[in-house]
Amino acid sequence: MSAALARVRCVVAAGRRIADAGDPLGREARERLPAATALSPESVEVALRDHLETNPSQEELATLVARAASGATTPSPAPEGPPAHPAPSPTASEPTLAHPTARPPRCHVVLSANVCTAALRAIAIAVATSPTVVVKPSRRDPVLAELLVRALTADPTFAAAAGTIALVPAIAPAPGDEVHVYATDETIRTIAATLPPGASLRAHGTGFGIALVEARADITEAASALALDVAAFDQRGCLSPRVALVLGDPPRAATFARALASELEHLARRRPRGPLDAATRAELRTYVATTQALGACHEGESFVVGLDESPAALVLPPAARAVHVVPATPATTAALLAPW
Repeated sequence: MSAALARVRCVVAAGRRIADAGDPLGREARERLPAATALSPESVEVALRDHLETNPSQEELATLVARAASGATTPSPAPEGPPAHPAPSPTASEPTLAHPTARPPRCHVVLSANVCTAALRAIAIAVATSPTVVVKPSRRDPVLAELLVRALTADPTFAAAAGTIALVPAIAPAPGDEVHVYATDETIRTIAATLPPGASLRAHGTGFGIALVEARADITEAASALALDVAAFDQRGCLSPRVALVLGDPPRAATFARALASELEHLARRRPRGPLDAATRAELRTYVATTQALGACHEGESFVVGLDESPAALVLPPAARAVHVVPATPATTAALLAPW
């Protein structure tokens, strides 16, 4: 077993401890995460039980280590709306993507707070990239990063694989280091501009999810599946679905919107949405008013499903268990997605 793979296995093992409600790390996670994330305790439990990636296959682990060694990176999701200006082309003095042949001496990780379980994969990729890792957690939600780093620093197997890891209030990369940033596009541009020549950057930026309900899909089954994805992390992830394109005519989209609202209402009884801040509440009221004017709006205590039966453009709702439903064909789907 390579040292990089051994280090990744240690991260997964630490994640299993956090997923276990009977482990001290698991108990601490469940105590701290509701306040840090504004998720309900029920949603925190589901996140740790179902969405923490603690059972990767051998093939998945091997692929992760190989990609980290090669400098390959998953493309960042599309930003929320057209970019304010195009990204500048790299020059010799600017950060570049990871070099495909040499491991960097250090890997710096900058984490966001959108998805409370995301630190596990980010740290796994980092320890596969370099034996020396420093992690800057989100100030809003440092919980999982703190627990993982604590477990790894006390793990003799991680140390035997040459692994060292630490939390830092700010990153200070040197030439030759690699920096992994999980943040908004604006934050990524800011960090990229401060990196020294020769540093490498892997950026994972702003995004949102779109669901496509195929013509042959069962409406009830599709609505049930989509509701689970919407409720996860209260829809804050970069892949959380916020738009549903329903292939077929407007009546089929309307039927799906009603079914989705019903599923979200049932789900909210078992897994209530966490509290919303004032800005999100205001965005939600604006979205409700917009969809009421466009077509229909199904609103519950913990969700909103908007319907536009004749869409000229996609309306993106806020990340608050709100889904925008539109009818689509292959041709209109391409037109609707093009601006994004």
